[in-house]
Amino acid sequence: MSALSLPATLGDALWRAARLASAEPALVGEFGSLSWAELATRVHSVAARLGTLATPDPDDGAAPRPHAVPLKPDRDDVIVLLAHALAGIPLLPLHPALPEADAARLARAAGARQLTVEQCLQAAPATATPPPRPPLPGDDLFLVPTSGSSGAPKLARLTHRAVLAAAAALTARLPFGPQDRWILTLPLSHVGGLSVVTRCVVACRAIVLVPRFSEDAVWTALVRDGGTRLSAVPAIADRLLHADPGGRLARLSLVMLGGQAAPLALRRALAEAGVPAVASYGLTESCAAAACEAPADAGRLRPGCGRALRGVTITIADEDGRALPAGAPGRILLASPALLAGYAGQPDLPALDTAGRLDTGDLGWLDDAGRLHVQGRRAELIVTGGEKVVPGVVEAALREHPAVRDAVVFGLADARWGAIVCAAVEGPATLAQDPTLAALLATLLPPWARPRRMAVFETLPRLSTGKVDRRGTAALAAARSHPWP
Repeated sequence: MSALSLPATLGDALWRAARLASAEPALVGEFGSLSWAELATRVHSVAARLGTLATPDPDDGAAPRPHAVPLKPDRDDVIVLLAHALAGIPLLPLHPALPEADAARLARAAGARQLTVEQCLQAAPATATPPPRPPLPGDDLFLVPTSGSSGAPKLARLTHRAVLAAAAALTARLPFGPQDRWILTLPLSHVGGLSVVTRCVVACRAIVLVPRFSEDAVWTALVRDGGTRLSAVPAIADRLLHADPGGRLARLSLVMLGGQAAPLALRRALAEAGVPAVASYGLTESCAAAACEAPADAGRLRPGCGRALRGVTITIADEDGRALPAGAPGRILLASPALLAGYAGQPDLPALDTAGRLDTGDLGWLDDAGRLHVQGRRAELIVTGGEKVVPGVVEAALREHPAVRDAVVFGLADARWGAIVCAAVEGPATLAQDPTLAALLATLLPPWARPRRMAVFETLPRLSTGKVDRRGTAALAAARSHPWP
């Protein structure tokens, strides 16, 4: 789909799907199936109700005040999500398991009114009032918390225009086949889950809903509901693979890995199981993926996480913002029509630099073919004995060991070296005394980058997205780590 043919807002995209694919399935799950025409009708009814609940934003009287609503990947929740888009009310989607104190804190930061799905779904009264004005492409669509894996989350303001541009760019890289349906297991409180909904609406393709994740629920989505595509963080893909002796995952036409680096061992295991998986890179501020492998790359185990999507420019820059040549590591900067408009409640916090680029906070490099290689977060850089160590590089080396399922590397203050490199690994307890791990790292890392202390966990602490909680892991590991090797 060309940029010129993109709908102006997500509500327009829904009406377009209802017109072009009226009888085709839109939502599929344990409730059966809703067609695009049926979905649009229900969304319109809820949007009318939301119009009566809308109140002016005290900071911008022309725009309605945002709503904060706990949402899961289920039918009514998706209807409420799309109804906000149609009504022109910015939505702060909350994770249903979020403690009330945290939910209230996010709502206050966004200036949002807290509602439940049930309150939003009440029948529209006959005197329903329209929204203050129809939504515009540049209006806020979602206010999405950043992952918070290594710091306090911020609320990224994602506009209709940016979200739709991201959906079109990803679909251009990963075109839908005639029978493709995307399985939605990811939380709607994060950009990964939201992007599944928006790209399916734009492409007029069915969403298979899995409101409560389990291996059995995914098998049902595959076998009963005809799901063919899946977005997953590596930990979830690994969990599904190990719970699938019957080879049901091989029914998928595509698995899109994202959220964190996918270990080579996992990608190799998926390829050997006949599961076509592609790596991607993105963040909340870029409305999900900014780079992704093509379907032809699935199973080829190429290094990196693919090339920039259509409309995205990736620049590797030095500390002064000057572009570096291929092969040179530096700061990852993004320019794209799919970038955030700013941070809610923090109008003085710049989102983009003077050239309109997003500083991702990540370090990486581009190879001669334009493939992006991500090393890790710049803020987590460890300086030990005057040498700079990127945790992501050490983590990738640790994950090369067949017994290491995942790893987090961090620095601990040290009087002699300034900091020492420490690791928390997920795997069997025997890893702490496994000489093959130390021998492997000796071949992959210089001496100063090898961990000096290690803690072994059966399971690393994780966020609701499935990504490792880096701050929580470091705090726990620091207390239970031992000198190593």
